[in-house]
Amino acid sequence: MPRHPESILAAIKNAVDVVALVGEHLPLHRSGSKFKALCPFHDDHNPSLELNPERQSYKCWSCGAGGDVFDFVMAYERVEFPEALRMLADRAGLTLENTNVATSASASKSDLLSVNAWAEREFVAALAGSPSVLSYVAERGLSRESVEKFRLGYAPESRDWLTPRARKHGYSNDLLERAGLVVRGEASGATRDRFRGRLMFPIHDIRGRTLGFGGRILPAVERELAAAGRNIAKYLNSPETLVFQKRRILYAADLARPAARAAGWVAVVEGYTDVIAAHQAGLANFVGTLGTALGDDHVLALRRLADRVVLIFDGDEAGQKAADRSLELFLGHDVDVRVLTLPESLDPCDFLRREGADAFRSLVDRAVDPLDFVIQRAQGKFDIDSIEGAKQAADWVLAIFARTPRLSQTGITVKVGQALNKLSARLRLSVKDQTLASRLQALIKQERGAANRPRRMADGTDGSEPRTLVARPPIRPRDLDRCDRELMQIVLNEPGVVGRLISRVAVSSIRDAPLRTILQACYDLYGEGESPAFDRVASRLDDPEVRSLAAGLLMPIDEHSPLPEDIQPAPWQDRLVGVLAQLAERDRQDRLRDLKGALEETDETGNPDAYRALITEYRRLLNQRPDTKTKNAS
Repeated sequence: MPRHPESILAAIKNAVDVVALVGEHLPLHRSGSKFKALCPFHDDHNPSLELNPERQSYKCWSCGAGGDVFDFVMAYERVEFPEALRMLADRAGLTLENTNVATSASASKSDLLSVNAWAEREFVAALAGSPSVLSYVAERGLSRESVEKFRLGYAPESRDWLTPRARKHGYSNDLLERAGLVVRGEASGATRDRFRGRLMFPIHDIRGRTLGFGGRILPAVERELAAAGRNIAKYLNSPETLVFQKRRILYAADLARPAARAAGWVAVVEGYTDVIAAHQAGLANFVGTLGTALGDDHVLALRRLADRVVLIFDGDEAGQKAADRSLELFLGHDVDVRVLTLPESLDPCDFLRREGADAFRSLVDRAVDPLDFVIQRAQGKFDIDSIEGAKQAADWVLAIFARTPRLSQTGITVKVGQALNKLSARLRLSVKDQTLASRLQALIKQERGAANRPRRMADGTDGSEPRTLVARPPIRPRDLDRCDRELMQIVLNEPGVVGRLISRVAVSSIRDAPLRTILQACYDLYGEGESPAFDRVASRLDDPEVRSLAAGLLMPIDEHSPLPEDIQPAPWQDRLVGVLAQLAERDRQDRLRDLKGALEETDETGNPDAYRALITEYRRLLNQRPDTKTKNAS
């Protein structure tokens, strides 16, 4: 982590509360004086992330993630420290020197968010000044209130409408290209607007920041292009950028979060206008995907909005198949999910306009779990009244089970066992002989083999991806020396003790490198006349894993075996006496081993003086009481 004035870091930490910051992204639950949440950095089933408001730190006891507000932003937003610093400074209302985002040579996340927010304002203004486009929006059934709420805009047909405006505001063509707002011709090198003749849907994150755009071609423009023999995509999204990753984004999540938390469920549809129509009808807990299939990142994002997820699919065959795939995904996650397919040939927007919100709510109330849905699908595809048809239906359902990624790793779980019992009852197949379970295991093995089998490509290669570096596992406190770990826990929680330790405990005597690094930072701060408080210590720790470890040491003594509520740990002064006694005895034993080795290598006859000095010191240490060095430790 680059060095920055500690006054700046301290000012940001004082202004940005870790609980408020994390609470914008995750539902929090109070636990005594702390808060807990499902950890966003792994597939957490029980709240493992703990926030300490007093220390302004967080720690996950499952995956090891932890640190301060800077570490959270770096991990959650997937940015480096300079970018996290800029983002938190903006949040705190502080100005950093030398951070001209408009002219930066390489676009940072802040740069992209800035230019996207500017482009959104330009598109909104263009729509307000285009009566014909506003008329089209009204024809689609979207109210003026919805246009304002969702910040809809218009991108004119001109190839070079956005660029000159950007130049006046200090945004370069290079930045526009990196944000996906313009594209550069391969032959000419000239840029042109990506979105032309389109109704624009800004796409925001949970904090309402503009990440990218979706554009729907206007019918009049589409007809003109078709007459000229040109086909064009009806919908066009921003390309993948540093801030815009479709697999992680849910459209209107920022607007839906309050209603989803209040209702206890969140609904997922596929189109932008479907989401807007639902909100317009009073169903504000609706979000949408961005033209991509639901993935693991979407599931994690949905779990942060509500406990129950309702997946809503069109009634056509494409919608049915998309619902089939949803089972593969959601079986691998501990989330309460329901599936709803609309009457054939209707999408959510059409249904809401025709039947209204109350009828839609009635449909949602009748949504089924994915297994019931896929069994219903199997009953429609096969003649389950015959033995052969029932077996075919079972194979079809089990094949979906087998393609569930996590199921292929963990085998038949309790959840899947319950599903097999339901399947056997519905299809009237016996499970006493474990027929379904055996068949599922065979399909899992077959699916796993297909996934691992190299693909032969036309060029003779196997099509495998280049090997990437494996991420270093987190530092786990339980893997470190227990005595050293407790010492550092006392030091970080009671920084005033450092002055008494600096002449008694050498950094080199600490066995584990991460703990040595933390202690050295404490000693350095003390030597500079600064208090080695956690925030200052953290600013000296370059390695995020070591910062995470330090944050964890501020938490309870033993995260794996917490003390009962009515039992308190010993006072830190008593613990310190015990720790120093253990360190002294450990040093004594290490010294005895060194002296014994030196005696074995020293010739008593050839070098009697050296031998005598060694044996004298050896005997002195051997007879020394273990607690001699620890009296008056506190």
